[in-house]
Amino acid sequence: MSGLKLAVLYGFYPHILGFCGPQEKTLPLKLWQFLISGSIAETEVRKILKDFKAAYAYYRLIAKANRIRDPFHAEVVEAYWLGNELLEKVSLEAVKEMIANDFAGPGLLGKEAARLTAEKIPVGAKPHHSFHVYFIGSITGRIELDDKLRDLCRISWGKVIEKSKIKYQTSKIQRKNQKYLKNLDKPEKIIIEYQPIIKRERKYILGRKEKREIIWDKRLVPELKAGDWVTTHWGHAIQVISRQQAESLEKYTRKTINLINGQS
Repeated sequence: MSGLKLAVLYGFYPHILGFCGPQEKTLPLKLWQFLISGSIAETEVRKILKDFKAAYAYYRLIAKANRIRDPFHAEVVEAYWLGNELLEKVSLEAVKEMIANDFAGPGLLGKEAARLTAEKIPVGAKPHHSFHVYFIGSITGRIELDDKLRDLCRISWGKVIEKSKIKYQTSKIQRKNQKYLKNLDKPEKIIIEYQPIIKRERKYILGRKEKREIIWDKRLVPELKAGDWVTTHWGHAIQVISRQQAESLEKYTRKTINLINGQS
């Protein structure tokens, strides 16, 4: 899968919920058409994704540290959302500099707030999505993340158990976006087994495995069967991944948890 499509896949659901990315009304449909049919030019999609300020800043950071010219290179995008060896070449100072500079500006953090946030980043931090969720949060202020929402926002992994018998219902936010809904088949729900991040005795941990229903749109994830490993974002199935990718995602998620606990 191309890095550009991977970036759209992981950014799509928080975007239509209004949490990230530019908020022009035509953009969700354009991104949807790119995912489904590729009918939107890559040059236009790149331009749109550059306005996903947080994610794009991480792509540039990871690419630069690894001497990769294209911030939307597949391995770069995967490094941010899932985690891979590219993260190991990004220095702590580079992470802090990126936060102080790229997260400050109109509609983002104030300059002083960005500087103070950068100063608090602990040794060992890697530019992984779980790090952003738990240490930075929303830089646009469109949503305030509590522990329950953080668990929805971070990229989870789980094993598919079965299809759910409960019918999918559109959310109020989705119903407002009629252009998107006209192009949306009725998704199904599937049941996965995953580990939530929970807080116990003031420490964060990966909890016991439990069953969870998530939304599955067959046009985005056409091949999905019991036993597959799948990533989730905001309660939606995003991508079928390998066992190795699941292990990498768990590795960097645990790194983030350990850093949080080290500060408490």
